[in-house]
Amino acid sequence: MFAGVCATVGVAALNSQTWCDVTSQTPLEQPSPEDRRRLVEELLSRHAAGGDGASQALQALWREIYAEVHRLARSMLSREGLRKPIETTVLVHELFLKMGGATFENRAHLFGSLVRMMGQIVTDAARRAARERRAGETLVSEGRGLALDTPALGLPADGTGETSARVIEVLERLDRLAPRAAAVAWLRFVGGLTIEQVAICLDISERTVKTDWAFARAWMHRELSVSDGSASDAKRS
Repeated sequence: MFAGVCATVGVAALNSQTWCDVTSQTPLEQPSPEDRRRLVEELLSRHAAGGDGASQALQALWREIYAEVHRLARSMLSREGLRKPIETTVLVHELFLKMGGATFENRAHLFGSLVRMMGQIVTDAARRAARERRAGETLVSEGRGLALDTPALGLPADGTGETSARVIEVLERLDRLAPRAAAVAWLRFVGGLTIEQVAICLDISERTVKTDWAFARAWMHRELSVSDGSASDAKRS
């Protein structure tokens, strides 16, 4: 499966053979969770430092987190319904290329950033698909971007993408206020992961995930309610 992707998708910074090598290698033995945590932090530091070892650190990091990233991509696309704008394997491949130009402070920052990148890739793919479905000069289906579970925040179902766009803006503000809670919210709300899966991704307890998720939902609901009220006031005036 990966060989097909390697043969058909162009690579910017890393060649297709590198992609195949990175996704096909598996560790000979299973390290402990603590060893994995230390390894990820070490690889993040080596990648952020740049230099000759940055590329090798990125490849090793990708091997270490690949299963979690693939699960995250599959979960995100499952919410797009039958008409997915991009296949899971292609999304993961594009993400691998995209993350090469970024640096990450820690595991929470890494996975929060990966969800953002995935969201942008899915949104761009949806827009391309919409342009390809033009009939004459009439746009048959407008690309809405990400399909988000807005009722989970006490908001109406999003049929236009407008509410989802506002949610993303609020998430970005939350990231500046409480980075870990924002990472939890990105993985839960945008990525569609379970409490247990988020705990594994961020290497924190399920209790901490639940606490951060409750805080993030309440904060986001308040911020969105305030913006709704401001919009209504502006319309009345």
